[in-house]
Amino acid sequence: MDDAAINRFLTEYKQQIQNRLEGFYQGIQSLKNKGYHVDCIAPQSAIYLTVKCDLRGAIKPDGNNINSMADVAAYLLNDAHIALVPFYAFGSDKESPWFRLSVGTCSMDDVNGSIASLENALGQLKW
Repeated sequence: MDDAAINRFLTEYKQQIQNRLEGFYQGIQSLKNKGYHVDCIAPQSAIYLTVKCDLRGAIKPDGNNINSMADVAAYLLNDAHIALVPFYAFGSDKESPWFRLSVGTCSMDDVNGSIASLENALGQLKW
């Protein structure tokens, strides 16, 4: 076994994960600073980012209201094209605005594209 090669691979892989986490974190913080109803917790040594998207009360471009967190999750998936796991999947209240975002299989291009798609979808909502 080539321990040095394995260590080099793991070091690079961990750095790539951290870069993707930081990319999503910075992107979501940028959206928050622009006034969108999103937030996130700084990366904490995992392949997941904790993201807050509270879009309840917004009106979608089709005129329908976003009334529940199920509506929020559906909007994020169908209009922003970003899949987030609602925290209720882990035992939280069904109306918790918190989600889990995994960076395990995405690339930096995916990160940048996802943030752009999220901003586009958020920008279409009326309050």
